[in-house]
Amino acid sequence: MPVVGELPMGPAAVCNVSVSVQRLAVEGAVHGDDMLLRQAFMMDPLVGAVCNPPEIWQMVDEMLVLQQQWLPQFKDAIESASIRMESGDLLPTREYQGAARVKTKTVEEMQENRDEANRNAGEADKAKERPAKQK
Repeated sequence: MPVVGELPMGPAAVCNVSVSVQRLAVEGAVHGDDMLLRQAFMMDPLVGAVCNPPEIWQMVDEMLVLQQQWLPQFKDAIESASIRMESGDLLPTREYQGAARVKTKTVEEMQENRDEANRNAGEADKAKERPAKQK
């Protein structure tokens, strides 16, 4: 395996978020600690992009109950989650498409907006040299 040296701080920071989420999940799984598992879900940037904390809490309850045969270490947490699920006091499921809760565009819609998208992309290009603005 080639050695390339230390990871630059920016990429290392991005990787550290994922590593921390994975550590929380592993510790939660090894010790049957549902609070660590819930924290892992809440810290995951993809989950956080589409769920708020109460939705995440309910999602973990649902996962624990549905997967209980493979999660004996969470026995007590599963009993509590089952009671919460059976109470019927649940958040409604939302019908979202896409990771950011926005409408997913069709290919035709994207083609219609191509010129605007190209203009926006050009303006966002940080490597593009621009003339200095006059004061």
